[in-house]
Amino acid sequence: MMNKRLLNNLLYGALLLSVGTSVFSCKDYDDDIAGLDNRISTVESDMERFKEKIQAALDANLTVASWYPSDDFSQYTIVLSNGDELRLQASGQSTPFYQFKIEDGVWKYSSDKGAGWYNVKTQGTEQDIPGTDKDIFFYDYETGFIFINKSESEATKTNISITKDAPIMALNTENKTLSIYLYGENYILPVQGGGFSGISSILFRKQYVFEEDNFLEAASYTNTAGEIIAANKAIAKFRVLPKDIDLKEASFACADIHELALTRAEGQLPQLLVNVVNEGKLDENGILTVELTPQDMTAEYYGAVLEITLDKATTSSDYFVVKPTSYSATDGVWAYRETRDIYKDSESLQFISTESVDLSKKIDWGFGKTGEVKFVDELGFNDLVVERSYEISDNPGNAFAIENGMLTATSANKSGKVKVTYTIGAKDAKENEKDIIEKTISVYSLDEATAKSGVSLSAVSGMLSNIESLYKTTKVIEVKNSQTSLESLSITSSQAWKVGSQENDTWNIQKMDTPLGSITEESELGAGEMCLYYNAATKKCYMLVGPQCAGVEGANLFAMNEAGTDKVLFTNADQNEVGIYLNNVSTKYVVALPVKKDEMLVDIYNKGNIDQIESASKHNSVKFFKEKQYAIPGEYNTTLGYNFTNVPLSSLYDFKPADAEFIFTLDQNNQNDKTKEQWDGNFKWNATKGTLTLSNTYELANYNFLNQENFSNGDNCGIKFSWTFKAGEEAGQQAQSNGDERWFIKDPVRNPGTFLLYLCYDKQPCADGRILGTDGAVEHTPVDYALSVSALTGDPTKNKLSDLEEGKEYNFGLAFNNSFWRQGFPYDVCGGPTNSTKLPVLVQYSDAAKNLVITDHCKQYFCKNKAELKLFIENSETQDHFELIDENQFIVKIKKAIAPDEHGNLQFQVLFNTDYANQRWALMLLNNR
Repeated sequence: MMNKRLLNNLLYGALLLSVGTSVFSCKDYDDDIAGLDNRISTVESDMERFKEKIQAALDANLTVASWYPSDDFSQYTIVLSNGDELRLQASGQSTPFYQFKIEDGVWKYSSDKGAGWYNVKTQGTEQDIPGTDKDIFFYDYETGFIFINKSESEATKTNISITKDAPIMALNTENKTLSIYLYGENYILPVQGGGFSGISSILFRKQYVFEEDNFLEAASYTNTAGEIIAANKAIAKFRVLPKDIDLKEASFACADIHELALTRAEGQLPQLLVNVVNEGKLDENGILTVELTPQDMTAEYYGAVLEITLDKATTSSDYFVVKPTSYSATDGVWAYRETRDIYKDSESLQFISTESVDLSKKIDWGFGKTGEVKFVDELGFNDLVVERSYEISDNPGNAFAIENGMLTATSANKSGKVKVTYTIGAKDAKENEKDIIEKTISVYSLDEATAKSGVSLSAVSGMLSNIESLYKTTKVIEVKNSQTSLESLSITSSQAWKVGSQENDTWNIQKMDTPLGSITEESELGAGEMCLYYNAATKKCYMLVGPQCAGVEGANLFAMNEAGTDKVLFTNADQNEVGIYLNNVSTKYVVALPVKKDEMLVDIYNKGNIDQIESASKHNSVKFFKEKQYAIPGEYNTTLGYNFTNVPLSSLYDFKPADAEFIFTLDQNNQNDKTKEQWDGNFKWNATKGTLTLSNTYELANYNFLNQENFSNGDNCGIKFSWTFKAGEEAGQQAQSNGDERWFIKDPVRNPGTFLLYLCYDKQPCADGRILGTDGAVEHTPVDYALSVSALTGDPTKNKLSDLEEGKEYNFGLAFNNSFWRQGFPYDVCGGPTNSTKLPVLVQYSDAAKNLVITDHCKQYFCKNKAELKLFIENSETQDHFELIDENQFIVKIKKAIAPDEHGNLQFQVLFNTDYANQRWALMLLNNR
């Protein structure tokens, strides 16, 4: 989105110049500045100081006595009415001096102090720009180009660019003001003797709910029934200079620069309704508060400026963002209060057993993603009532109790469960109209001595509970304590420790046959082993979990002494002995035999002339085929588009563990003829990696082998492979495929969506424009995509083939200007089930091109190497009357007069060629249409 800032109506005779400086971050200055220092530089750290001084000058109602550049134009000096100077310094290079004027009805500029004048051109087309006295200049900070605003909704980009990180100075000779533009903020200084008494600057003040937010939020809350029951306006604050200006007679509006159109455009309702607080009166610091209400905003967020009109002069604020946000109860998440991390069912809420914990301060319900969750009570909905209640749902040995939301424990190292219930509704809602939000969370009571005299190590990301160990690989998890390093505990050398847990004074030591002295974070442990390792060089600590490790459940693991009789104790700087333990670790070894992923099962349609229903007599010999089959999908990237590059066959299955021996076998002799022909060519199988690569120069339908001629040999459909799986020595940890697995290749062009799959090779639509059912029984409502003479000629009175003039050229693309092709063809001309409208459009009639075109979506995903759409005339009767002049532009010429009304329809064909499929559509130009 462009960060556009409207300059202050730089009309005829405007003078612009720019100087370089460094990027800076915005600050707010609330206090008045007593006095002005001379020689203020805007390079690097002095930028903020310069802004501070110019704001103080405006608040003091000072004017500009004079201003002048240095000899090399590397700095500019502004002399104020009290004799003080503001000095803007460039980055050492001379900067052009621009003057603008209207002459001979067009904009002209000079960059050599008026010695020569040149026409201002449009960027790209290099056309002269007509000038009017209502044109407004503005600077696009994102690109660095000067624009000229011709109307509220139209802006012309000029060919004049200024360094995007440079301030801009502009003299308005009409109202005698000097504007200084600094990184999105505009300051208007009155020139001495000019009499300007308007608004000098409107500065948006950034406000945060959380530090990462940089927008104003206008929010609504929707309950589970889909009803909006609470809403808030966006509150924006602006510093207005000078701070004693009277805005009682001012009018306020917001200009939306998201699409470079004013929100108050004529004939439209404003998209941001503006309501000034306290009738626009500024507070003692010159702060204006406004309420902004979004109206029918469809974008995710909107860039805007506040415009204040006073005495017929309009001044704009700097850029800010308004984000209409809808919070729906169905999207709520449970998260930890302190970290704003989303709670996972595998985790436990831990607390010291001898201390009570306020659950409302530990876990809560809100919206967002990990680290950015906003809890429901932080959204500011005054009309929303939230009631919390808690009860214990699993209490082994009566270890836990809850009173008024305070959780306590009677013993240490115990796990339990607590059900949290939120009742949420509008203030005036009845009980049966409120939402009930419930969550059962796990809780764990820590031993006080362990918690207070030990250093707790937690995973750097996520939690340590429920670790699923692997078959052959050691899992390495970085752990740390955010307040204390192991180095502070006098641990200065790299070393590893056995780990164990204690319950009822009994120590459970993890198996450890691998020598501790040989371990690093890159070590591979033996089966079932687990240890803690500290790397003194990097000062990082790791927990290593060996393959097939299991049997540790909900325990606190301690670093153990060599004898395995107690925790390893270290002496810290306070001479206190401290132990090291890992929080609540659970490990298990899970084996899940391979199962085809459900999302790979899709509908397959196949039939020559698929538009004909199965009972059509001339197609009785062709079996109609539709059923669920598993298909290998490709992936998308910006370089290749939709592609099948090194697709691992293991990605088609759900299985555990991730490093099991999963071996695939493809036999060339066991494939269909088309696949055999392309083996090691367009079809590449990497037996070592178990990956498949398909070139986008060969039609995918050939691999599936489901075309009209060869469908009867159903055993050769798709590609076939076998696999074996091993994740342990037990029988239940091993499996192999039953014979050959049959998979199809998902065709992204014929159907890039997730619903269907067309694998036919030579389908033809009904020439008269009917699309029939593909379910083998029901004929759906015909869709008219046939072509008419009246559309081709653009004249509704000329609807017969005989109306076409001999020797005249026609744009045949105009014939596609009907409702079907304007809506766009989303899957295949050849029909499909009713949900096919959810698929992306591939080919569509374009008003701009006045022709049939391949959509940008299709080009992006499926036409990286080939994107052809051509008109073709194969029918001899059609060739008698039509000559193809330009196949790409669909230009035809009538070479022989066409018979009168009794003449029948004429057939044309369109060739649609993409990376993975080539299609030919037969279409009729209908007589008397």
